[in-house]
Amino acid sequence: MARLRTWICRIATAGLLWSTQAYAASPADNLPMLSNLHSDGLRAQDTGKPIVILFSLPGCPFCHVIRQHYLMPLLRDRKIPEQPILREVDITSADPVKGFDNAVTSHQAVAKEFKVWIAPTVVFLDHKGRLLTEPIVGGDTAGMYGGYLDRAMEEAERKIAARQTNTTRGRP
Repeated sequence: MARLRTWICRIATAGLLWSTQAYAASPADNLPMLSNLHSDGLRAQDTGKPIVILFSLPGCPFCHVIRQHYLMPLLRDRKIPEQPILREVDITSADPVKGFDNAVTSHQAVAKEFKVWIAPTVVFLDHKGRLLTEPIVGGDTAGMYGGYLDRAMEEAERKIAARQTNTTRGRP
Protein backbone atom coordinates (compact mmCIF):
# COMPACT_ATOMS: atom_id res chain seq x y z
CA MET A 1 0.00 0.00 0.00
CA ALA A 2 2.87 2.38 0.82
CA ARG A 3 4.36 1.77 -2.64
CA LEU A 4 1.00 2.52 -4.25
CA ARG A 5 0.75 5.83 -2.38
CA THR A 6 4.28 6.72 -3.41
CA TRP A 7 3.50 5.98 -7.06
CA ILE A 8 0.28 7.99 -6.93
CA CYS A 9 2.23 11.06 -5.79
CA ARG A 10 4.92 10.44 -8.41
CA ILE A 11 2.35 10.13 -11.19
CA ALA A 12 0.55 13.27 -10.01
CA THR A 13 3.77 15.25 -10.07
CA ALA A 14 5.21 13.81 -13.30
CA GLY A 15 4.06 16.83 -15.30
CA LEU A 16 5.89 19.28 -13.09
CA LEU A 17 9.18 20.63 -14.37
CA TRP A 18 10.70 21.05 -10.92
CA SER A 19 13.27 18.58 -9.68
CA THR A 20 13.03 17.29 -6.13
CA GLN A 21 16.53 18.63 -5.44
CA ALA A 22 15.06 22.13 -5.73
CA TYR A 23 13.16 21.39 -2.53
CA ALA A 24 16.12 20.70 -0.31
CA ALA A 25 15.59 22.89 2.73
CA SER A 26 17.54 23.69 5.81
CA PRO A 27 16.24 22.28 9.13
CA ALA A 28 14.94 25.76 10.01
CA ASP A 29 12.67 25.57 6.96
CA ASN A 30 11.06 22.29 8.00
CA LEU A 31 8.14 21.52 10.26
CA PRO A 32 8.94 19.46 13.34
CA MET A 33 8.36 15.78 12.61
CA LEU A 34 5.77 14.10 14.76
CA SER A 35 7.33 12.30 17.71
CA ASN A 36 4.92 12.43 20.65
CA LEU A 37 1.19 13.06 20.24
CA HIS A 38 0.65 12.54 23.96
CA SER A 39 2.86 15.49 24.92
CA ASP A 40 1.50 17.53 21.99
CA GLY A 41 -2.01 16.81 23.30
CA LEU A 42 -1.07 18.02 26.78
CA ARG A 43 0.44 21.18 25.29
CA ALA A 44 -2.68 21.73 23.16
CA GLN A 45 -4.86 21.39 26.23
CA ASP A 46 -2.71 23.86 28.18
CA THR A 47 -2.51 26.44 25.39
CA GLY A 48 -5.96 25.99 23.85
CA LYS A 49 -4.38 25.64 20.40
CA PRO A 50 -5.06 23.02 17.75
CA ILE A 51 -2.60 20.37 16.67
CA VAL A 52 -2.05 20.79 12.93
CA ILE A 53 -0.48 17.84 11.12
CA LEU A 54 0.84 17.84 7.57
CA PHE A 55 0.82 14.31 6.14
CA SER A 56 3.47 14.24 3.43
CA LEU A 57 5.64 12.10 1.17
CA PRO A 58 9.39 12.54 0.72
CA GLY A 59 10.20 14.58 -2.39
CA CYS A 60 6.56 15.56 -2.98
CA PRO A 61 6.60 19.06 -4.54
CA PHE A 62 2.98 19.73 -3.53
CA CYS A 63 3.91 18.92 0.08
CA HIS A 64 6.86 21.29 -0.17
CA VAL A 65 4.63 24.16 -1.35
CA ILE A 66 2.12 23.59 1.47
CA ARG A 67 4.90 23.30 4.05
CA GLN A 68 6.92 26.34 2.95
CA HIS A 69 4.26 28.76 1.73
CA TYR A 70 1.36 28.05 4.07
CA LEU A 71 2.36 26.19 7.24
CA MET A 72 5.82 27.56 8.02
CA PRO A 73 4.44 31.14 8.04
CA LEU A 74 2.13 30.08 10.88
CA LEU A 75 5.30 29.63 12.93
CA ARG A 76 7.33 32.52 11.50
CA ASP A 77 4.61 35.17 11.43
CA ARG A 78 2.79 34.51 14.71
CA LYS A 79 3.95 35.16 18.23
CA ILE A 80 4.57 31.98 20.22
CA PRO A 81 1.31 32.14 22.23
CA GLU A 82 -0.65 32.42 18.96
CA GLN A 83 1.03 29.51 17.17
CA PRO A 84 -0.73 26.20 16.60
CA ILE A 85 1.17 23.01 17.36
CA LEU A 86 2.50 22.08 13.92
CA ARG A 87 3.85 18.63 13.09
CA GLU A 88 4.64 16.64 9.98
CA VAL A 89 4.06 12.94 9.32
CA ASP A 90 5.77 10.99 6.54
CA ILE A 91 3.02 8.58 5.50
CA THR A 92 5.60 6.04 4.28
CA SER A 93 7.73 6.05 7.43
CA ALA A 94 7.86 3.33 10.04
CA ASP A 95 9.63 5.72 12.44
CA PRO A 96 8.26 5.31 15.96
CA VAL A 97 6.08 7.94 17.61
CA LYS A 98 4.02 8.02 20.77
CA GLY A 99 0.28 8.19 20.23
CA PHE A 100 -2.28 10.14 22.20
CA ASP A 101 -2.53 7.14 24.53
CA ASN A 102 1.27 7.27 25.06
CA ALA A 103 1.68 3.89 23.30
CA VAL A 104 4.37 3.53 20.65
CA THR A 105 3.08 3.61 17.08
CA SER A 106 4.51 4.78 13.74
CA HIS A 107 4.05 7.55 11.21
CA GLN A 108 2.37 5.03 8.87
CA ALA A 109 -0.02 3.94 11.62
CA VAL A 110 -0.94 7.54 12.47
CA ALA A 111 -1.71 8.18 8.79
CA LYS A 112 -3.85 5.04 8.69
CA GLU A 113 -5.64 6.05 11.92
CA PHE A 114 -6.71 9.33 10.34
CA LYS A 115 -7.48 7.62 6.99
CA VAL A 116 -4.86 9.64 5.14
CA TRP A 117 -3.85 8.11 1.81
CA ILE A 118 -3.04 11.21 -0.21
CA ALA A 119 -0.21 13.68 0.30
CA PRO A 120 -0.39 16.45 1.15
CA THR A 121 -3.21 16.23 3.65
CA VAL A 122 -3.55 18.64 6.58
CA VAL A 123 -5.64 17.78 9.66
CA PHE A 124 -6.64 19.88 12.66
CA LEU A 125 -6.96 18.03 15.97
CA ASP A 126 -7.93 18.85 19.52
CA HIS A 127 -5.92 17.73 22.55
CA LYS A 128 -7.56 14.28 22.48
CA GLY A 129 -6.93 13.67 18.79
CA ARG A 130 -10.45 14.46 17.60
CA LEU A 131 -10.81 16.10 14.21
CA LEU A 132 -11.85 19.73 14.49
CA THR A 133 -12.42 20.29 10.76
CA GLU A 134 -12.58 18.37 7.54
CA PRO A 135 -9.04 17.51 6.38
CA ILE A 136 -7.56 19.64 3.62
CA VAL A 137 -6.58 17.12 0.94
CA GLY A 138 -4.28 17.89 -1.99
CA GLY A 139 -2.04 20.71 -3.05
CA ASP A 140 -2.59 24.32 -4.07
CA THR A 141 -3.60 23.86 -7.68
CA ALA A 142 -6.10 26.73 -7.84
CA GLY A 143 -4.42 29.33 -5.63
CA MET A 144 -7.11 28.95 -2.98
CA TYR A 145 -5.14 27.03 -0.35
CA GLY A 146 -4.54 30.03 1.90
CA GLY A 147 -8.30 30.60 2.17
CA TYR A 148 -8.94 26.91 2.92
CA LEU A 149 -6.23 26.94 5.59
CA ASP A 150 -7.46 30.18 7.19
CA ARG A 151 -11.04 28.93 7.29
CA ALA A 152 -9.99 25.57 8.81
CA MET A 153 -7.78 27.30 11.40
CA GLU A 154 -10.59 29.66 12.41
CA GLU A 155 -13.05 26.76 12.69
CA ALA A 156 -10.59 24.72 14.76
CA GLU A 157 -9.86 27.61 17.14
CA ARG A 158 -13.57 28.43 17.45
CA LYS A 159 -14.41 24.81 18.37
CA ILE A 160 -11.62 24.67 20.93
CA ALA A 161 -12.79 27.93 22.50
CA ALA A 162 -16.39 26.65 22.62
CA ARG A 163 -15.27 23.41 24.28
CA GLN A 164 -13.26 25.33 26.84
CA THR A 165 -16.28 27.54 27.60
CA ASN A 166 -18.48 24.46 27.99
CA THR A 167 -15.92 22.81 30.28
CA THR A 168 -15.78 25.85 32.55
CA ARG A 169 -19.57 25.75 32.72
CA GLY A 170 -19.49 22.13 33.81
CA ARG A 171 -20.26 20.52 30.45
CA PRO A 172 -17.87 17.95 28.91
